[in-house]
Amino acid sequence: MMLRRIVAMQDEKLLQTVEEEFTAILLHARDMLIRRAKAVHPDLQAPGYRVLALVIRDDAQQQGVLAEKLRLDKATISRLVQHLEALGLVTRTQDPSDGRAQLVSATPLAHEKWLASGNTLRQELRRQLTEWEPGELQNFGELLHRLNISFGELA
Repeated sequence: MMLRRIVAMQDEKLLQTVEEEFTAILLHARDMLIRRAKAVHPDLQAPGYRVLALVIRDDAQQQGVLAEKLRLDKATISRLVQHLEALGLVTRTQDPSDGRAQLVSATPLAHEKWLASGNTLRQELRRQLTEWEPGELQNFGELLHRLNISFGELA
């Protein structure tokens, strides 16, 4: 009985450490996202960056689809798209398959800035990991993949 309690306490400490480190990574990722948004445009905020990321990754999207993917209401998406359009990062065109809807697309400027900011982010990440052994990197990648798969199962 006493051994079980000790193991449970050790497991709890391990889980607490993982939670603390995971929270720290999330905060660092948030900071990196904000820096990347600012590299794309000084007035770009994190929510607008998320919209831009989708239209760059998945190409032209209807605003309703963007709202669904980001789990935001349509009015919020509309305001974000208007702001991105004012910054010269997206355009809206009529959807040829549905004349009532508009497609949101990234501009060439947005693509250019996106690539440049991504290169900076990759260089920063690589700089952080240069002293890691190849086996550590492989193990870390596998553990992150395992964690991401488990998150996918929750959705």
